[in-house]
Amino acid sequence: MKTKDILVALVGLASAAGAIFFFYKFVTLEEIGGGHHYGWYSLGLAALAFVCGLLYFLGHVNKEEEIHITQ
Repeated sequence: MKTKDILVALVGLASAAGAIFFFYKFVTLEEIGGGHHYGWYSLGLAALAFVCGLLYFLGHVNKEEEIHITQ
């Protein structure tokens, strides 16, 4: 596993956890008119987690070794 893959996976997992946390804060906030910034934070972190997931999984496409018919 490459260093880039590990870094993308860690950033993706951390941003997904942050998105869940901020979404929970957004939903359970009792103040009137406040807390909308938590919704934007959670949306941004969820988008970052999605992009990191794409980078991780698309980096593994067609990376298997070829097996030649003569082997």
